[in-house]
Parts: sequence; C-alpha cells; structure tokens
Amino acid sequence: MEPQPLLFKPDWPRACRRWRAFWNLEPVDRPCLDITAPLPVEPPPPSACPEDMEAFWFDADFTAERLVRQLGATYYAGESVPADGAHLIMLGWTLGCGPEVRFTRETIWLPELMREGQDASLWNPGTGDPWRKKLGSVLRRLLEEAKGRFLVGYPCPMVLNDLLPLLLGSQMFLMEMAEDIERCRRTLIEMAAPWHEAAGYFREIIRERQAGHVWGWPGLWHSEPVAITQSDMSCMISGEMFDRFVLAELDILAEHSPIIWYHLDGPGAVRHLPRLLSRPYIRAIQWVPGSGNPDNGPAYLDLYRQVQAAGRCLDLSAGPDNIEFLIRRLNPEGLVLRTWAASPEEADELIDNAVKWCGSHLRRN
Repeated sequence: MEPQPLLFKPDWPRACRRWRAFWNLEPVDRPCLDITAPLPVEPPPPSACPEDMEAFWFDADFTAERLVRQLGATYYAGESVPADGAHLIMLGWTLGCGPEVRFTRETIWLPELMREGQDASLWNPGTGDPWRKKLGSVLRRLLEEAKGRFLVGYPCPMVLNDLLPLLLGSQMFLMEMAEDIERCRRTLIEMAAPWHEAAGYFREIIRERQAGHVWGWPGLWHSEPVAITQSDMSCMISGEMFDRFVLAELDILAEHSPIIWYHLDGPGAVRHLPRLLSRPYIRAIQWVPGSGNPDNGPAYLDLYRQVQAAGRCLDLSAGPDNIEFLIRRLNPEGLVLRTWAASPEEADELIDNAVKWCGSHLRRN
C-alpha cells in the first residue's frame, strides 16, 4: 500500500518521500520540517463536552469530532503529519491498569497496583482488559473517520521502565532498585510478553488500513514498523542501573521493532546518551531540554553534533526564532525540525528559506 493524498494534507505522498530520505540519512536540500499553522476557517460549533472525565477521553464520537475540528483548522506544512497527536498514546497508558485509573482534562493518572509487592500478573493488558475494548472502539471509530482525510497513530501501553515506577510508587521503586535491581529487572522482563501482545493487537487493527507506520505524537512516518520509546525515570538512576534495567527493555523492544526512536528528556538523562548510541537499533534521538532550561538552539550544539556524528537521526522542536540557526549549523540529512507559524504563508516561506539556509554555517560555533 502506497501513501495517497489526504484531504488535510494533499501533498502527503511527497512528504513521505522526504520521511524515507530522513530515515535513510540520504542527501537532501533541507531537513524535514514539521510546521503547523492555523487556517483561516470557522469550524462548526462543537458538541457539548462530556462531564464525565472517562468519557472525555474514551467517548469515540466526541474524540472523532474534536480531532476532525482540530485537523480541519490546521495547515500541515512540509513533512508534518495530520494525525491524532498524543491522545491515542495516552489512552494506551490505561491498558492493564485496572479500575482505579483516574482521569482529568489534562492527563491520566495510574494507580499503584504493585504497592504490596512486585507481582507482574497484577498488570494485565490482555484480552480480558476492559480498557483494551474501550481503546479498540475509539481506534476503530477514528479509522473510519480518517479514510482519505487524515492518519491514525499507534496506541500501545506505556513503556515498561516508566510504567513500573508508577505501579510500584516512585519511592518504593527507587528503594527496590537500590536494594535488588535484579528483581526489578525480572519483573520488567516478565511484563514484556503481555506488553508486546497488547501493542501488536492494536498494530494489526491499523496495519491493513493505512500505508506505512504512523505515530501521532510526535508526528512520525516510516514505511516500516518503528517503535518510539523513552525513559523519564532514567534521570534518577546511575549509568550501571540504566545498563541493567532500561537497556534490558530496549534490547527486548528491538527484537520486535529493529528501528527505534528515543525521546531523551532533560539534562538528567543526557549522561545516558553514549549508552543509547552504543545500540545500533536506536535510529533517532529526540532531545527535549526540559522545563526551566534554554530552548533548543545554541545551548545544545555539541549534543546535536554528537548525535549526528554517530550516524543517527535527530528530532528537535524549536521556536521559529531558532530554526534558521539550527538549519545553518546542522547537517540536513536525518534531521527533522518542528515548529509553528502564524499563517500558511509564513509556513511556506520558512520552507523556502530552509533551502537557502541549509548547511551554510556548518563550521561555525
């Protein structure tokens, strides 16, 4: 199945050619650019928002209507992906977590299922999980709505190295890691099989109905299966613990998805970058500076060049004021920059300028 033009992204086949070049580190005249801008349209009035917070997240009709309103009012320039954002990914967090999951408008809170001890069977995202059925209903509704119009991203459970601290409680988890890291590692490995079964279940729902592999957040496309992952908890552990715990999960994930995109978040996680770059299956690094730190731009030039020198793709979000700096100083091959514009015209102008700026100051600090 080949990518086709979409109502909300008529040049989608062209964008996919750019995404192929990105993943293959092919020579290009500019980096991939994910630029969104508001369209001068007046969307129809929305339906009443559900008062129940679970329905706010899981009502399939409300979710589809809200997404279509958002997509229809957005201009997707360059290689931006007209998809569902983080919504389906966050719904995947509920999988296996039981009836005590709590919802707010902003996020989803998971219960401490294992507070009485590490029992991997307490987390069960299998066929009897009611959240699986509810998520499946939302996913199928979006796929019906998406035909010829937009794309639907992959949902899956939260990555295990971040899920386990939530299910145990952060304090207990860190104590367990300090006292018996092998027990934590065994629990994570025991949870891997049901994790991959659940992820595969939803992947199959989408596979025959959509060309390529899509992640609504951060907005990725690949012609082959690609996994996105992270380790927010890695800022709290040593390099040795990272090797024995986080890399254990990544090695298992790579057996199922040999192409991995990794979300590196905050200065506390930077010390693990050499370990990540030691794994050939880590094909892309997304660097997020974290709250209270300088935005992507001059402050992190050495980090960007470390990733590019290792032959990996680099994924950066930055304000419009820093895009020229990044384009001039980084190799365009395997680079995606994400930003926004005030109008479609400004977005298109930025894409034109990117070709002029590309690589022109690579040797400057």
